[in-house]
Amino acid sequence: MSKLLKGSVKAHLFRLTLPGIGGMFAIMVFNLTDTYFVSRLGTEELAAMGFTFSVVMIIGALAIGFSTGSASIITRAIGAGDWTLARRTTSDGLVLTIIGTAVVSVLGYFTITPVFTMLGASGHVLELVREYMQIWFIGAVFAIMPPVTDGCLRSAGDMVRPVIVMCTCAVINCILDPILIFGWGPFPAMGMAGAALATVVARGLGATASLALLHFKLNLINWQVPHIRELLHSWSQIIRLGIPAALTQALNPVAQGFYIRLAAGIGGVQAVAAMATGTRIESIIFIIAMAYSTAITPFVGHNYGAKAYGRVQETRRLSTRFAFLYSGATFLLLLPFAHLISSIFSDNPEVVRMSTIYLLVAALGHAGVHICTWMSQLLNVIGRPRPVVAISLSRVFLFIMPFSLLGSRFFGFTGLVAGLALANLFAGWAAYLATRSQLRKPDAEFAY
Repeated sequence: MSKLLKGSVKAHLFRLTLPGIGGMFAIMVFNLTDTYFVSRLGTEELAAMGFTFSVVMIIGALAIGFSTGSASIITRAIGAGDWTLARRTTSDGLVLTIIGTAVVSVLGYFTITPVFTMLGASGHVLELVREYMQIWFIGAVFAIMPPVTDGCLRSAGDMVRPVIVMCTCAVINCILDPILIFGWGPFPAMGMAGAALATVVARGLGATASLALLHFKLNLINWQVPHIRELLHSWSQIIRLGIPAALTQALNPVAQGFYIRLAAGIGGVQAVAAMATGTRIESIIFIIAMAYSTAITPFVGHNYGAKAYGRVQETRRLSTRFAFLYSGATFLLLLPFAHLISSIFSDNPEVVRMSTIYLLVAALGHAGVHICTWMSQLLNVIGRPRPVVAISLSRVFLFIMPFSLLGSRFFGFTGLVAGLALANLFAGWAAYLATRSQLRKPDAEFAY
């Protein structure tokens, strides 16, 4: 029986969240390391890196989808004591990830030039983008696999080993980046290609370690070849449950691109720089929130699978309260320090002023962001993907876009950010109502 079925709900969530903080920090270090070393090459190389982020994020949504879909079934199966299904789903999810990524990689490799030209890359910058993405697409299976393998580990309630793997990946990437980019020792200077190769190698080693843990430590991989009908059914369930998470991941840059475009129309380059600074600081503020999101998956899945619906309801209530407490604490922390933190990222007084406004005003809506994220995660885990799709689409198209547009038209930059904060609060309220409604009618029988 899962250890998560007994004991304090609050204590379990706290214990499961702590390791995740280290994991989120490792991911941040990984990304910042690539950006830092590439920036040493020059402005054009940094611009090329910026172009790659959007495409890599969208393809990364594929991994998030496979990971979420697999985790939803695995956690509920473990809670119900069905380890056969948990092993089968782990194996099928890994094979689906490899095949899906391979298909996307082939398509991506042969469409690098038209795709990035459409995004605005040209001349030498486009050549640099091609140099990076050719290596990345060749090794995309290794780059995409870690979120899926780590997600399977967390599904079994193992939150510590994925963090160790992620931290090791970050360290390896820190070591390989300067060696391969600048050509230290016997290695030739590879520039952008070196940055891509360092990422692929580090993530590949991480994926290998996670696969070894899944097989040897948790015995969660079933090596038997399933019947094609069973395999297709398993894949269809993983995809059905993973689409909402992938959609959410893909919609985030869409929303961000929309309000950054509005900012550019209001305050030009300085407003865009302020938004970029503010969102970068937000990503640091959200580390604990993202770690808590990973804790929800095994805890809710195991308890829902065991039909401990009361403990799932308690998780919903605790998460809602925590969203307001956490956002309130970060707002109080930002009040005296927002200006100081913003000045670390820019020495332009106007950028610092606007970045400070962004941090303080946007923080008023952070509770809504957390509720949307955590309620969507909870619904994904219990196998209710349709409300998650509704939450994601309504947050971006029904709330963020019109509210930020109206705010910017009437009150400029401050109005834009206020509209964004208000939109997040409304979206959080809608997510709360949707989740409460879904949990009032739990499945009569445990369904995979």
